[in-house]
Amino acid sequence: MNSDVIEDHPKHRQALLRRTAYLAPGALLSTVILVYALTSLPQSLIMVFIVGIFAIPLDMEAVAALRDLSASPVTTEGRVERMWSKARFAFIGKVTYILVENKLFELGPVAGMELRLGDQVRVEHWPHSHTLVRITRLASAPSR
Repeated sequence: MNSDVIEDHPKHRQALLRRTAYLAPGALLSTVILVYALTSLPQSLIMVFIVGIFAIPLDMEAVAALRDLSASPVTTEGRVERMWSKARFAFIGKVTYILVENKLFELGPVAGMELRLGDQVRVEHWPHSHTLVRITRLASAPSR
């Protein structure tokens, strides 16, 4: 079986620590502001909506990163079921997403160009945040 590494992140643990270092304090601060706004209802209704839009997703990402600190990377093998690209926030850069075994992964630009829909891949990743460690193509999709 011919397998080739498409994307590799040798410093994945440091990237996870960095991610936790900026997400956890931000999530804590936004949650404190949200709780304060909730205790001041009904005068702070607009503030609850605005802060809640940021606090809830930030909390979810921070919890996933914190849970990964005590875990170890896992491997998912399967076929690339879906693949799409979109612009990042404020249209700075482009990111490619793939869906493998109902798990969503964010790829770098080179891996996004190399992989095709239907490719058989092995993805090593952190279990909760799905932060990529390595992606390997096991078999190419058949040509149409």
